[in-house]
Amino acid sequence: MKFFIGIFLFMTVISCSSNDYNDNNAVESVSINGNWKPYKYEFRGKSIILNDCEKKGEISINPDFSGTYERYELSASGDCNHIDSFGGKWSYDNSSLTITYNEAGTVKTLKKAVQSFTDVELRILDSSKDLDDTPGNDQAILVFAKQ
Repeated sequence: MKFFIGIFLFMTVISCSSNDYNDNNAVESVSINGNWKPYKYEFRGKSIILNDCEKKGEISINPDFSGTYERYELSASGDCNHIDSFGGKWSYDNSSLTITYNEAGTVKTLKKAVQSFTDVELRILDSSKDLDDTPGNDQAILVFAKQ
């Protein structure tokens, strides 16, 4: 029995020390700051490219986390409507992106669940649009490209 405990302890020490060479490698962090433009939805395995009106939208996050959120939508008559515009302070916690803004003297927040982001792409969960022509909005991923 002492033999097996000795082998176990020996293997534990060896396995813990084998990662020491990784401690000196620099890890590059990716910043969520910047201007992000939407360009497509991903829904049920399909990519749905946004129309020119929807592509005018933007998430803008400055280094001090001030910024804006703007969204456009094509109306039934073909007009491009500016439907959301918020300016305020952003926060990011690895799973959600939240803007806190003031509307008519009332502090409000808009929270978007982040699926992932890299230095060139931001992917958020979005249910603001009907993508399958059945009544009701659909849960999809709205993909933004960093400008």
